[in-house]
Amino acid sequence: MAQGKTVQAVRDLFKAYPVVPALRTGRDVDRAVKLGPRAVFLLGSSVLDFAGKIKALQGAGHVVFVHFDLIEGLRADGAALDYLLSEAAPEGVISTHKSVIDLAKKAGLLRILRIFVLDSEAVRKGRQLVTTVKPDFVELLPGVALTAVEERLLRDFSVPLIGGGLITELSQVHSILKKGVTAVSTSDASLW
Repeated sequence: MAQGKTVQAVRDLFKAYPVVPALRTGRDVDRAVKLGPRAVFLLGSSVLDFAGKIKALQGAGHVVFVHFDLIEGLRADGAALDYLLSEAAPEGVISTHKSVIDLAKKAGLLRILRIFVLDSEAVRKGRQLVTTVKPDFVELLPGVALTAVEERLLRDFSVPLIGGGLITELSQVHSILKKGVTAVSTSDASLW
């Protein structure tokens, strides 16, 4: 596994720093480098700059999850993952695609499956996908919707949950975490 990080080690980071920086720009990366070590999500990168961003974040002590689907210039296939790992090995990947999560597992990376919770049927299908794919974490989007979701529906997921998307207020963070969600990701730097 990249950098030898375990699910428990990342859960411990989430417990210490439950607000996860979701980094979309080079400026976001520069801000995150100045933070104490924690888990970060790299959401904005291209084939030209992902390696430098990952290495800068890891150099600051961060555990880096790269959103594989959002790396401009790469396809979601095994060759692209091999290329990613040859250039800069993040500790984990984020994806909405089963195939990427499966490839990441074979490569020994930590895995976050992103699921959109648009309605109760999407939640049901998401839970089914989790039992098939077996990711290490699930990120539910939009995270702000979790403030209205019954805790019972969230408990039915068999892995630690992360809420992400449209989270701009500290009160939203607290409300989501009270639902038993492990962490909250946001690109709003004022909440990091």
